[in-house]
Amino acid sequence: MSHRIYVYNVDSKTQEQYPHYLGEWNYEIPELFLPLFSCDPRSKGKLLYFDKVNGVQRLKSFYQLLGEHYQLLYKKAYFEPVNKMFEMLDALPYDTFVMDAWDVFNMNEEKHSDQAKDWVLEIKEKSKLYDKAMAKQNLGWLEKELFARRGYDTFLALLETDWINYGLGYWNDELYKNPSEPFEDNGHWGLKDKKGNIVTPAVYDEIFAFNDEGIAVAQKNGKFGYLRNDGKVLINCIYEDAFDALFIENKEYGIVQKDNKTGLIDIATGEMVIPCEYEELELLWYNGLFNAKKENKYRVLNRSGKQIIAYESEAPFDHDYPDLLYRKQAGTSKRAYYTLEGIFMGDYPEDVLSRISDGYYLAKPNKFQTKSCIIQPDGTLLDTGIDKMVNLDDWSSFAYKKDQRWFIFNTKHKGYRLSDHVIENVTVSNFNYLIKDVMIISDHTGIGLYDVAADLWLLPLSKDHRKIEICSQEAFRITTHDGMYYYDQKTGTSGTGYDYICEGLDYHEELLCLFKKEEMFILDTNRVLHRVPDSRMGALYEKKYNLRGKDHTYFIHFYNQWKERAGSGYEMHFDNDTLRSMAAEYHKEGKIKDAVRLYMIGSDRGDADMMMELGYIYTDTEVPEFYDLEKGLALYERSAQKDQPYAWNNLGYHYQEGIGYPQDIKKALKCFRKAAELGNGLAMQNLGNLYFYGDYLLKDHDIALEYYKKAENKLYPNSQNMSEIYYRKNDYANLLRYLKRDHEDSYSHIYYGILYDEGLGVKQSAKKAIQHYEKALNYFTYSYALERLLYYYKEDPIFEDPMKYKHWKTFGEENDMEI
Repeated sequence: MSHRIYVYNVDSKTQEQYPHYLGEWNYEIPELFLPLFSCDPRSKGKLLYFDKVNGVQRLKSFYQLLGEHYQLLYKKAYFEPVNKMFEMLDALPYDTFVMDAWDVFNMNEEKHSDQAKDWVLEIKEKSKLYDKAMAKQNLGWLEKELFARRGYDTFLALLETDWINYGLGYWNDELYKNPSEPFEDNGHWGLKDKKGNIVTPAVYDEIFAFNDEGIAVAQKNGKFGYLRNDGKVLINCIYEDAFDALFIENKEYGIVQKDNKTGLIDIATGEMVIPCEYEELELLWYNGLFNAKKENKYRVLNRSGKQIIAYESEAPFDHDYPDLLYRKQAGTSKRAYYTLEGIFMGDYPEDVLSRISDGYYLAKPNKFQTKSCIIQPDGTLLDTGIDKMVNLDDWSSFAYKKDQRWFIFNTKHKGYRLSDHVIENVTVSNFNYLIKDVMIISDHTGIGLYDVAADLWLLPLSKDHRKIEICSQEAFRITTHDGMYYYDQKTGTSGTGYDYICEGLDYHEELLCLFKKEEMFILDTNRVLHRVPDSRMGALYEKKYNLRGKDHTYFIHFYNQWKERAGSGYEMHFDNDTLRSMAAEYHKEGKIKDAVRLYMIGSDRGDADMMMELGYIYTDTEVPEFYDLEKGLALYERSAQKDQPYAWNNLGYHYQEGIGYPQDIKKALKCFRKAAELGNGLAMQNLGNLYFYGDYLLKDHDIALEYYKKAENKLYPNSQNMSEIYYRKNDYANLLRYLKRDHEDSYSHIYYGILYDEGLGVKQSAKKAIQHYEKALNYFTYSYALERLLYYYKEDPIFEDPMKYKHWKTFGEENDMEI
């Protein structure tokens, strides 16, 4: 279940609130709208407040940048929803946005008011990123910062998501679909626009809800009519009753009553298309068919008033998805079925009829008939006594078996195909949805591939065809006495002379895999045939599970034969990406010997990444059988010369610790800084540690914090040390932000204890301080935490507790803590 935030528009002075909520969003402010809430963000209690006027202007500036950056400004798909969104925002009557995130705040035990303050700080920090992007008129850096761990890569991907609709989809559609709102004055109703101007005076008894097209039923002096949301009277209030407007085929209609009789009016023209002479009138289906009751009989009328089913029923008609009508019959489970055009299709039980195509229906076996029959669009039977039916959705062809004989029919041409053939079998596949109306057919002369719609043999019947199968979305494979060949239905071409054919291992790029003796070929989706070089065999092998059944078995057999031919050094043929991937998998599985073998191949080729990985194994003391510090450092040095960032970082570590080199902090710094320049987050963290701890350099928490921030952006956070820095800087707001990131409850409790104890950034609470001090001592022997607990349990008049004092005093003694 998603937790949501809600946005409203209020008057900052009077606290008057716009009647509709503006938006309802999951967990956080959408990335597109941060500028809207960047002006004067503030919190009061659990609510957040923002300057609406300046926020809208900033959002317009940001959208101008979006439009220019992605060249969208003159595209209708962009400017129409964006203009509508800003018209809606400009029309909001009050000067302040209010955000209520209580549902999100409920996910955290911290007070809602404290969380609201944190949100304000986070919004201010994020706003700086947007300020920078707008100042430089460049989105690249901002996108990298925002979308590093999101489902979107760019603002464009976000904008073009269907439901987002360039931002308009985030807002409550009531805001822009209805330009006015009903208001009450002295017991009567009128309309005001969003700025409070009267559009329609308060002269109506009632104005009902507007529909999506902006039309509502209105009541005046006890009579009913129709009103548009801009105040225009569409139908005067002259009817005894009126019902919600119906949107049918891009026109609006209304069911109205006069003299206790019901009819249908065209709201745009005022014409009575169905006269008011019916006891009941109810929409039957959305294409404009109505159940109309007159003299206790029901009939089906269209929106022009024409009766489309001649039969009149004592019970109302009903709709059967997708395109049939029916009426129940007394004394039987059969229903009388009709098309939407009123054609009688016969009497059948429920769920017996299924659509074939082009108005043809199959009536399946039921208790009234033992075999299937096919009904034609005019309601007559095409054939009966059918034993088996073969058809797929969206096909214009079907085949059926009757009395041991097959028949093929095309609904577009309304005729049988291959009537002069005695067909023995017909096969289609659920996978050939891209190959419509193509059937595999066999008779006494062999097997062939037939396009029913075109009445064309794609592959003529032949006894040489042992089997025809669909092999991919657009190709068939044909097994012959001499091997296999393929037929590409899209291009009408074929390729012959192969031992085996199967679908591509990568269906995005490959159509078919083809095998001939000791060679393998790929037919790509552009219909270009490539011979597979030895260097690709490893990459293909890694995708082996994309094949199934006999295709998978054949490929594995072919690969093993290739390995035998290539000999013990077969991996030498693999490309570097494959070697690296396989070696990493071996390393992960603990197969270090195999990993070393592959990394050595890549290293000998000069691959910087594999040099670094091999160096890591050689310098790992936990793998003693391969430990060789000299070799490992030499590999790091070679890799670093190729600007491999982790190699530079690892060299820095060895210089810092004096492992394999004499300890040299200057060289360590040089290596770490080089790695950081190359974007290595671990090196940024290591630099932060050097300045934080001050073991080798002059301690400087400001420099450490800068490096930690950079490392955090590279997904190498050090929240514990950053918390300590913010604590020492008395920056309690940021400290609280980072304490929340202690999901393992390791380091945060000692800080919470001190903050609540002294009222630093939070409301002072001795009770909470005690709770956090106790939790902190479960993690580490903090002398200060013990000191404060002993004080509270011995000397504080409220919390004095001899038993707890004794417990914690004993705890300190057992852990050799100073008491």
